[in-house]
Amino acid sequence: MSDDEAREEKELDLTSPDVVTKYKSAAEIVNKALQLVVSECKPKAKIVDLCEKGDAFIREQTGNMYKNVKRKIERGVGFPTCISVNNTVCHFSPLGSDEAVLEANDIVKIDMGCHIDGFIAVVAHTHVIQEGPVTGRAADVIAAANTAAEVALRLVRPGKK
Repeated sequence: MSDDEAREEKELDLTSPDVVTKYKSAAEIVNKALQLVVSECKPKAKIVDLCEKGDAFIREQTGNMYKNVKRKIERGVGFPTCISVNNTVCHFSPLGSDEAVLEANDIVKIDMGCHIDGFIAVVAHTHVIQEGPVTGRAADVIAAANTAAEVALRLVRPGKK
């Protein structure tokens, strides 16, 4: 293994402050993008416009980073903004011509990701378009999905299939 390969391998280690900084920066950007998209989730909002806003925010924020470095650092959208409504399970990213809009009481699942130099931070959030606390069937569905995710997470152990 050459010295360059050894340096490259070491660079991918989480003990490197540069790697941790890139992950943290990507996470901060994608969390701000999520806040922006959630704040725009209102009745009659076009889904495609919300997806474009999320992606544009990530591209703008990452474009301001690592401009003056020796080697080019790739950065930007690591996972396109997806907004899945009600019974759409996940990863719905509409075409530009899509006219679908959000309605009151819709359950909206938002997924998006950002990367800096290949170090990806991904975020997902469930939001209900209504004022006040979520109650009734919508609350039951969200609670059931959360419980299922927690159960699955606890089953992930070395040696398990």
